[in-house]
Amino acid sequence: MYTSLFVGVYWLIFAVGYYGPWAPRDGPTNSQRPNMPSKRVSFANRCCSITHALTATVICGYIMYIYQTKSDVSGRTFLPITYDQPSDPAFHWVLPVLMAYCIADSMFMAIFEKDMLMTLHHIAVVVGVMPLYLAPHGWYLCIVSTFFAEITNPLQNTWAYSREYGPKSLYEALSLPFTVAFFLCRGILMPVFLIDFFLFVWLEERPTDDAATQKSLKISLVIFTLGWFASLVWLKGVVGGYLKYMKKKRMADKGKMQ
Repeated sequence: MYTSLFVGVYWLIFAVGYYGPWAPRDGPTNSQRPNMPSKRVSFANRCCSITHALTATVICGYIMYIYQTKSDVSGRTFLPITYDQPSDPAFHWVLPVLMAYCIADSMFMAIFEKDMLMTLHHIAVVVGVMPLYLAPHGWYLCIVSTFFAEITNPLQNTWAYSREYGPKSLYEALSLPFTVAFFLCRGILMPVFLIDFFLFVWLEERPTDDAATQKSLKISLVIFTLGWFASLVWLKGVVGGYLKYMKKKRMADKGKMQ
């Protein structure tokens, strides 16, 4: 119910971003890539993505604050995070909302932007979240991973939009902070949390788990791990692109001095 409802909500945000008076009309772009979506289409997608990211970061951060201040972490072997929290009806609806965004954005991509990598990423998120949604516990992993996945999203969307559509000054100003933030979250924090979840699933004893719950947790962990490896492609592109950009800029500045 929540999933189908919020698919509609996200499409409404797409529509507001596209038809609103603030939506840009098509104009010149900075991109040399073929088949780029129109400036207006890209703006609508960024509006929805940033809205989702800000909302998800605030809600997941609030849930983490509540649970981390009251949880018993004495049984953990690594990070003080208790992934075995039982499903909480007060917050369990966050998972269908997360899946709804992935479904809505995949539909949007299929129609407008044709971004196969992002579409596959969204499908993997839905497949990975579903076992945790159905399991008696494990949903808290989605809360933690969503927080760190989405916290850089507003910066990333603004950076990516200004790279393709301008202004160039904004793109240049955001390149370094975005690269650092993306590397910190995707390159350092995420693998640390994956190691912690691996320890929780495979090495720590949970006498209350049945075989179906253990299988669900392991399936989600495998999918999230594969997703992280896939995100290394983005990480390599971001870091490599920044280093290439800085090298090109230094050469241009050196040429001006000569």
